[in-house]
Amino acid sequence: MIRVALNNLRKKTGKEIVRYRIRKLYEIEHLYSTDKKTFWCAWAGKSIVGFAAALQRGKQWYLGFLFIHPKYQDKGIGRQLLERVWREKPGMVHSLATFAYNMQAVGIYGKFGMAPLCTLPMMEAKIDRLILMTPTGLTARERLTDADIDWINALESKIRGFNHPQEWKFWRKFDGVGIFIFERDGKRVGYSMVYKSGGIAPAGAISNEYLTKVVAETLRLAKPKKKSLRICCPTHNINLYRFLLESGFRLTEMDLFLSDRPYPDFQRYVPAQLAIF
Repeated sequence: MIRVALNNLRKKTGKEIVRYRIRKLYEIEHLYSTDKKTFWCAWAGKSIVGFAAALQRGKQWYLGFLFIHPKYQDKGIGRQLLERVWREKPGMVHSLATFAYNMQAVGIYGKFGMAPLCTLPMMEAKIDRLILMTPTGLTARERLTDADIDWINALESKIRGFNHPQEWKFWRKFDGVGIFIFERDGKRVGYSMVYKSGGIAPAGAISNEYLTKVVAETLRLAKPKKKSLRICCPTHNINLYRFLLESGFRLTEMDLFLSDRPYPDFQRYVPAQLAIF
């Protein structure tokens, strides 16, 4: 259903359809295990025609998924699902990321108080065309300790706005990713995670300068099974955006980050996949 809904939107907006094999989605299973009350489906008979899922991490409410089958769109199902997964309490911030070409959805989210705050270009580089920069002097470690994970969570509470230890506990055991800690003079300065499928997400650092260096070293370390690397670069971080262009990356799509309050420090943070942020 998600694939049908996604490709219908892409065809209507002149984009190429996405082809992928239906497979077990371990991360969605993990997210469901942590937020069962905010995972909802809409049914027509025995068929699922809509799906919405939201994550709660402290006072961060984040809409990870909202898809409606094309035959059942414009019937208010999306709004009903959104109302069911919505949570409200003092100090809570509400946000999501969506496709920039999904203007109808952006309008609906606006009625819930969430406005576009930052564009998120999806950038891609072919491995054989990647331009590696001069080594930055950072050292990298892939064998993480509990102290490393604690450090990532503490840093993300500052640069992401909210930490999410549930995901790091899952990712640490997930064989589909590689996680790196970067140090300078024996002190941690940043981290990154690379999917075997080629996605670099998330990445973070103690400063904007170090974030660019972290990404530079990640490009050197990444060994994806596919022939390209991908990263979602917030346009608020012009230094990283320019670096990626110089490294051979090209913009492939544009996404949007929407929220009812700004909270990420995009100068120091590259989001995880958009369903998680």
